[in-house]
Amino acid sequence: RSTYAGKKYKPVALKVKPVLQELPLDFRIVREIKGNPLEGMPPLNPHPPEYSPQGRYNREQKEMMDKAHGGDFLWPEE
Repeated sequence: RSTYAGKKYKPVALKVKPVLQELPLDFRIVREIKGNPLEGMPPLNPHPPEYSPQGRYNREQKEMMDKAHGGDFLWPEE
């Protein structure tokens, strides 16, 4: 006697079909963005300084990434 551990076949006639209707007002998403969210953000320098190793991304990892991707990973501007 063998045991089958799969799901039972479900005919298409029993498929649950979504009903198109409006969402009740209790469940709507209200976005209240007051003011400019980028207002206090400092401006970025378009010409960042040369890379200096720090934290988790150190010089060895940078060299490994440069070796793996050659010159096509980032453009010179990036």
